[in-house]
Amino acid sequence: MTFHRFPSPSAVLLGLSCLLIASSGLLAQGGVSRPVGYIVQTIPAGQTRSFSVPLDAPASSLGDSVGLITDVGENWLENAAADWVPGVFSSPEYPYFLRLTSGAQSGRLFRIINPANTATRIYVADDGVDLLTLAIETGENGAGYEIIPADTLATLFGTAGEGNLMLQGGETALEADLVQVWGGASWINFYFNTARDRWARDLDSAASPSRDHFLLRPDRGVMITRRGGSDLNIPTIGRVLISPPRAVHSRTENALTFLATMQAMDTTLGELALQTESRTHAWKSAADPTEADLLVVWAGASWFSFYFNSESGHWQRSDETDTNRDGFVIKAGTPIFVQRRDAGETAADKTIQFPSIGN
Repeated sequence: MTFHRFPSPSAVLLGLSCLLIASSGLLAQGGVSRPVGYIVQTIPAGQTRSFSVPLDAPASSLGDSVGLITDVGENWLENAAADWVPGVFSSPEYPYFLRLTSGAQSGRLFRIINPANTATRIYVADDGVDLLTLAIETGENGAGYEIIPADTLATLFGTAGEGNLMLQGGETALEADLVQVWGGASWINFYFNTARDRWARDLDSAASPSRDHFLLRPDRGVMITRRGGSDLNIPTIGRVLISPPRAVHSRTENALTFLATMQAMDTTLGELALQTESRTHAWKSAADPTEADLLVVWAGASWFSFYFNSESGHWQRSDETDTNRDGFVIKAGTPIFVQRRDAGETAADKTIQFPSIGN
């Protein structure tokens, strides 16, 4: 039922430049098969790197995982023609997301939650945006969707019990590789506890629950600290998005959101073009970085903060005078922090549309 994103250790490590065009089922995205990619990201020994998976898992093998939306409520989506097993998509142990694949909101991702799904209705987290305000197409010409399995700490990084643990474990968080998830105001730290044979938070005790099923959102990034003595290579395989992904981010004043850009190949600040209205509603550019919205990237030892200089007409670092950074490369799978200076309320205010193949 779960989807492990890493292949066996014997797999040949191919670069993403060797994208394979594979038949993954005709989707509602214009009836085009999705390219399948394979990418390896490296965490050097003793160092910390930002990490995200820029590839989609295959659509769920469960029935009616691809179809059309026929009705929408404040926190639910419906396909009247579906025949889902009640509750099959709603277990926290086996989480799922629903991605819209056509229509005005194509690329938007929704986490499936409780109440348990019915035969035709799925309840989703709205991320602070009332679904009724999104104008999602319904009926015979409804928006297309697909349901994809999500990763947890255990399914992405493995466990010792299953013999597929990718990261170094330890009896304490100081001995083990560390996975950090941004909690909105601070980092939440996880590691694999070998004494308890489960994923744990650094603050957990023996009485604390297992963190094996902690959800790792595909539209968010993490930080990984490698404490092992050798470089850690994390291979992932999945489908490349061919319609631009839409990410929801916090619009509380000055709040930070750690977003996965879902870029399956290296891109630049100029190509991301977050300052344009087609990418981000009302992105705040300014001559002064203290007044501008920020895009922040981990550079291996420190954070680089960028803003779009409205006077110079290019991206530049906050600590530089006027160096054009439009060509700064963000490697495939590298997540970014986005900080918006002003609050926003509407769905458009909280949405960033990242580029995809040919877009």
